Amino acid sequence: MADANVYRKLRDKLSVTPMGAPKGDDFLEILSIIFTPEEADLALVLPFIPAPLAEIAEGAGMDVAGAEKILNGMADKGVVYTFLYEGTPMYMLFTVLPGIFEFPVMKKSLPIDHERLHALWRKYHKEGWEDMRKSKGYISMGRVLPVEEEVSAKKEVLPRDIINKYIDEAKYISVGICSCRTVVGACDAPKEVCLGIGYGAKFLAERGIARLIDKEEAKQIIKKAHDAGLVSTATNTDEKIEFICNCCPCCCGMLGVATKHGRYDLRPVSAYLADVDDDACTACASCEEVCPMRAIEVNDAAVVDPEKCIGCGLCISKCPGEAIFLKKRIPEPKVYKDLREWGTAAVAVKGTAEAFMKELAVKPKHEKES
Repeated sequence: MADANVYRKLRDKLSVTPMGAPKGDDFLEILSIIFTPEEADLALVLPFIPAPLAEIAEGAGMDVAGAEKILNGMADKGVVYTFLYEGTPMYMLFTVLPGIFEFPVMKKSLPIDHERLHALWRKYHKEGWEDMRKSKGYISMGRVLPVEEEVSAKKEVLPRDIINKYIDEAKYISVGICSCRTVVGACDAPKEVCLGIGYGAKFLAERGIARLIDKEEAKQIIKKAHDAGLVSTATNTDEKIEFICNCCPCCCGMLGVATKHGRYDLRPVSAYLADVDDDACTACASCEEVCPMRAIEVNDAAVVDPEKCIGCGLCISKCPGEAIFLKKRIPEPKVYKDLREWGTAAVAVKGTAEAFMKELAVKPKHEKES
């Protein structure tokens, strides 16, 4: 592979982030499909938090116009995030997840070898997902949002558990295709159901990666997803969320790490667990059939395995006898204030905190070459 060294350096940079980066030559090839050598070299300078264009250009030893042209090309691919802050262009490098995996896949018009890219990501989903996460530690960046109808009437429900709260409060909402189902293709569930929330949604629409939608369409998409048996997952944050994915365990990495690799301890969860009223249960097995996590077994009555249940509430809507309900999970799972707090905790558990902190500032050219 031409210029392989720059891709190795970029892989090493990405590996210290909260979600990390897979090892091996396959990932180097993925990077070579998405990044030109020139883009990969500039990516080594970029921080994982926004920095001004002039500072990035100086660090890269480039003129501002030349750096801006390359950075905007990378933003068009969905590997760099950009916005204007008080008239100043700001840029940051996306991590592998979310970002470098999803967005180039979501943008079908991108002039890259999509067929080869999908094949490489598909191999990674099959072989490498769990290995990356169990190396030193992992804190899920996702949490499950239960089916709206099953929690909205509960007295003890927190606002952060209500999907429509995030939709109603969002300044921008976008919808794009599910990159996991596009790559893995293990089911025929709806694909255009991945919602971006807030300014990230605006960026995705501006770059042709997704399209802006109104709140009513967003709610209809959530209903369509739940009717199809998909699980709504969002950023594991309290103050605001960045996305609402609608996931299936056969294709999704976050759910598949449990169902495919047996690592149920790494699964995203909601603040609830499903429970059964034995007297009302008719053992019809409707709940067992719809459960995405294989957490329900039916003999004389349905039995929920709390070590597998994610509290999505899909089973409740399929129960003809109203025998299933959601109860509070004890202890309540940790929800982080924002992505910065989650990321700090995640890299601490993973053991890459010191290296990650160094990547939160522009890295001048002489440093990235050392």
